[in-house]
Amino acid sequence: MKSFLIIITFSLVSLLVGCDGIGKDVANSPEDALKTIEEGYEERMIIVYGSHKVNEEAVLYVFRGVMNDKDIWVADIRNDSGEWEVKEIFQMNGPFEGNVDNQTIITNYDVGYEVGYIESDVVVTDDLNVIEIDGIEEWKIWIR
Repeated sequence: MKSFLIIITFSLVSLLVGCDGIGKDVANSPEDALKTIEEGYEERMIIVYGSHKVNEEAVLYVFRGVMNDKDIWVADIRNDSGEWEVKEIFQMNGPFEGNVDNQTIITNYDVGYEVGYIESDVVVTDDLNVIEIDGIEEWKIWIR
């Protein structure tokens, strides 16, 4: 009888642990992963301005709306064993004054991308993915 109760208890614990894992949201796409950063900020809506596929395992998204409706962010979203997750987010609220027309802000050699600012009147080369932000005419974000 004692061993029977131990087996029943162990089975129930195993079942509960398994059910706990099922209840978690799984991000099957980079878009789903981006939504996970809204936790705690559900009353705000994320506005995506553009994205850039770095490779099969990494995508960058330019967005605003999580902390407030003014700050602009770039999210580094990666596929980890079939599940997409946000690895880092970088605030991108504008170029540094007195610098060149095209500034590199973030370089990630491991994944293979660069992110920066470019002034709006500068000619864009083919190797840059340029993303414009609503309400900002002086500069844009570029990703390579």
